[in-house]
Amino acid sequence: MRLFHVSVLLLTAPLWGCKRETNSTEGVVRVFISYATFKPKCLTLIVEDTQNASNKRDTAVTVDPERLSDTRTGLILEQKGWSPNLRVTARAHERTCEGPVIALQSVEVLFPEKDNRDINLDLRAEDLDLDGYFANKGPHPGTDCDDTRDDVNPGAQETCDGTDNNCAMGESDVAGNTEYWVDADGDSYGDSSSPSARACGAPPGAALRGGDCNDRDAAIHPGQKELLCDGKDDNCNNVADDDPFDVGGTCQTEQLCVGRKACQGSTGSACVSSDVPVPYFVDDDGDGTAGHPVGDACAPPVAGATREETDCDEGTILASRMVNTESCDRLDNNCDRQVDEGLAGCAAVAWSPAPSPGLGSNRFDAITTYGKGRGWIAGDNNVVRIDNTTLFPVTNCDSGADWKSAWAASNGRVFLGSSNGQFGTVAPGSEGTGCTQQASGFIGGIYGLIGFEQPNQDIILYAATAQGRILRWRYIPGAANQETPTSVTQVSANLRAIHGVSPETMIAVGAETVSGQQRPIAFRAPASGSTAWVREELGVPDATGFLYGVRVLTPRLTYVAGEDGLLLEKVRDTWVRKPALTLPGGSQPTLRSMTAFGRTAIYAVTSEVNDIHFFNGTTWSSLTTAPQTLNALGGSGPGDVWAAGHSGTLLRWTPP
Repeated sequence: MRLFHVSVLLLTAPLWGCKRETNSTEGVVRVFISYATFKPKCLTLIVEDTQNASNKRDTAVTVDPERLSDTRTGLILEQKGWSPNLRVTARAHERTCEGPVIALQSVEVLFPEKDNRDINLDLRAEDLDLDGYFANKGPHPGTDCDDTRDDVNPGAQETCDGTDNNCAMGESDVAGNTEYWVDADGDSYGDSSSPSARACGAPPGAALRGGDCNDRDAAIHPGQKELLCDGKDDNCNNVADDDPFDVGGTCQTEQLCVGRKACQGSTGSACVSSDVPVPYFVDDDGDGTAGHPVGDACAPPVAGATREETDCDEGTILASRMVNTESCDRLDNNCDRQVDEGLAGCAAVAWSPAPSPGLGSNRFDAITTYGKGRGWIAGDNNVVRIDNTTLFPVTNCDSGADWKSAWAASNGRVFLGSSNGQFGTVAPGSEGTGCTQQASGFIGGIYGLIGFEQPNQDIILYAATAQGRILRWRYIPGAANQETPTSVTQVSANLRAIHGVSPETMIAVGAETVSGQQRPIAFRAPASGSTAWVREELGVPDATGFLYGVRVLTPRLTYVAGEDGLLLEKVRDTWVRKPALTLPGGSQPTLRSMTAFGRTAIYAVTSEVNDIHFFNGTTWSSLTTAPQTLNALGGSGPGDVWAAGHSGTLLRWTPP
C-alpha cells in the first residue's frame, strides 16, 4: 500500500503543524483513493475547510502511469487555524492537470481529535481504447468522440475517410478539403450571409459556391443577368437592374438625346432624356439648301443634317429659300408657299400644238429633249426632230416595228429603241440620210432607254425590255463599227421603263405575273462592286397591273406610276403611296407616261382621257385636254414640258 501525507502542499508534511501536548494518539484522516479502467495522467487531492473557504490545500498524487487500476493512500494531519470540518476531493484530469476533469468524488469528514478516521474516494472514467483520451459521456465527459477506436481522438490527424478523426468540426478541418456553403433554395449557390464549412464531400443542402444574396429564391443567384427590372439585385453583384437593363447608365435615345436608362415595366428598360429634340433637314437635291425632314433629334441624325429648313422641294434645284425670283414653271421657286406669283400672264400660257406643217396622222410613243424647245419624238416608224418651231423628219428610219423609247445626248444625238429589239441613232442635221440601226441581239421590245455620257465622249446606254432584260450598249462616236449590246441581267418581269441620274441610281419598272395576274414591280441597279439588280419592296401588295413610268430626280428621290392611277414616291429607302389619279367619274385610269421636275411638279397622261394631269405634291388637277390620246411626256425642265400621242398630236408648254 502506497502512503502519502497531506500538508500545505505535500502529503509528507503535517496538515495541522502542531502536536497535542498529551499522551493520547494524535488524530489523523486516512484517505484511500482508488481508480480503475484508466491511467490517470493527473490525479489531485484537494482538502478544504468548510468553515473557512480560504483554508484550502491541494496536492498532486503520484501514480504509476502504466497501471489501469490502483489505490493510493494518504494522511491528512491537523493544521493550525483550521476547523475540524473538512471536505476532501479526489479529481482526475485527461492527459494533463489543465485537461478536462474526467473523474471526481468528494466527501465531508470531521477531523478526529485522536485516532484515525478513514475515507474512501473511488474514481471511475472510461478510456476503453487506451488512447489517453476519455469517453465524451457521463457527468465528467472527456474529449474522445469514439472511445472504441484509438485512432479517433482530439490528437489524431483528420483525414477524408468519413470519420471525425480529431473529434472537432467533422471533416471540415481536413487539410486541402472543399469549402461548402448552405444552399437552402437549391440553386447551386450558397447563402452569402452564412459561414462556409469545409468537408470532404458535399453535405446535404450544400453548394460549392457562395455569394447567394437571397437563399430563399432559386431564381436569384450570381452568374446570370438581371431577371426583372424591379429595383432588386437578381444576380447578387450588389447592383440592382444592371445588365441587361443597365438602369442609371448613360445612354442615347433613338432621337440622339443624352439620357439615362430607366425601367419600362418589369421586363425592359429604355433610355429616358429630359432633352427636347428638334427637327433636322438634309439637302437631297444638291442645291446647297436643306428641306427633306429626317426627324426630330438632339443631334444631327445623318451626315449633313441641319436644323435650318431652307428648301421646300428636294426634287429640284430650282426651288429653295435662296432663290429670290419666281419663274413661270408651276414651282414655288422662292419657297414662300405661292406658285408663279407676280408673273403677269403666266397663268394664261397655253399648251401650243405642233408647229406647221404638222405631224400628220402618225402615232408618237416617245419624247426626249436636249434643250429648251429642242428635242425628238418617235413612234410608228416615224422620228422627228423639233427645234423650237421647225420640224426635221428623219427619213429611212424604219426598224420594221414601232419606236417605243428615246434618249438624247447633250449634243442632240438621239438614241431609239423599238418594239422588235432594234436600236437606232441619228444626229441633228443628219435627218435626211436616215438613222443608223443596231440589232440588240435579243428578242423583246425596248420600252425604256437611258444614257450616260462619259468623259471620253463615249455614251453608255441601258435599255429595259419586255423579256425582263437590262441591255447595255456602248456607243463610240465616229466608230465605223459599234460594239454589240450585251445583257447585264434578266429578271422575271415585263419591263416598260428605266431611268436614273447615274448608272448606280437606275430603276427599271414593269410587271410580274403572280398566279396569273400582273402585279407592279421595280428593280434597283446594283451598287458599285456588285452585279445583282435588287427587287424593290414597293409596299403595295394590293396593287395590280403594270408600272409604265419612272423618274429618278435625285439619288434619294424617285417616282413610279402605272395602272389604277398608282403613283409611288421613294424617299431614300422608303416607298410611299401618293394619292391616286381619280377622274371625275370616280375611275382611276392607267398612267401611260409620267415625268417629274420636282416633288411638286409631276405630269402624267392616261389611256382613258386626253387630259394632261398635274400633281403638286398633294392633289391632282387637269391642265389641258388634247385632241387625241397622249402616249408620252418629256421636257427639258419645268418651263418646257412636251406631250405627244395619236394622230400626230404634240403639245408643248413653254412659257417665255
